[in-house]
Amino acid sequence: MGATFLDVLHAEAAAMVVAVRQTRSARSLLDGSAGIATYANTLREAYHYQHALQPALALAAERMLDHGRHMPLALVLQEKAREVAGLDLRVLDDLEALGFSRADVVTSVPVPPTQAWIAWFGFLGRSDHPAGFLGIAYLLEYLAATCAGTAVDGLLRTARIAGIRRALSFLRNRVEAREGHVRTLATALPALDDPAEIDAILTSARVTRTLYAGMLRAVDGMSAMPARRTAG
Repeated sequence: MGATFLDVLHAEAAAMVVAVRQTRSARSLLDGSAGIATYANTLREAYHYQHALQPALALAAERMLDHGRHMPLALVLQEKAREVAGLDLRVLDDLEALGFSRADVVTSVPVPPTQAWIAWFGFLGRSDHPAGFLGIAYLLEYLAATCAGTAVDGLLRTARIAGIRRALSFLRNRVEAREGHVRTLATALPALDDPAEIDAILTSARVTRTLYAGMLRAVDGMSAMPARRTAG
């Protein structure tokens, strides 16, 4: 059961990378051809989901620990919550470094796929199977390991975006995730043999694959950017 479960989860992660690479915004970030609108709008969506993810992860871990269920996995979730703490602020720092208003980003409305994903966080954290967050964590770590470094290298190489060197703290943090975090999750997950928890994890992985790619397709269609920071 464990090996088959992990194989299915890994297949979802690989499929997410394929879906992401099919979007115009992701391709341009990876090859360095992205303009400032694509980068800023992608970061704005990242702010919204990162801002919602950390407290949801922490709540899920707390509930699992309180209930004494799957303690090793609860501790993994707790560690993931600590790892993502402050990533929303890194995103705001990057946008501010490019001249955008932090307040405008914070008060902006995320695109529908991002809204749906955030709603899923809220549901999952209060559901009977908060371990489903491990499906989200696995896909995000796998995406970071396969794409974040390439995006940083491409954006720096082309330098199409003025001031980009000062505006990569979020992506650089994701580069640091790399394969180590994926291996940590892959080591912890096979011990799980609860069919309901496995279903929650795989369902969350599928939701993440669908909505993350949908978020980037929405960015593909954007022309407006966050408001610029006012001087003074």
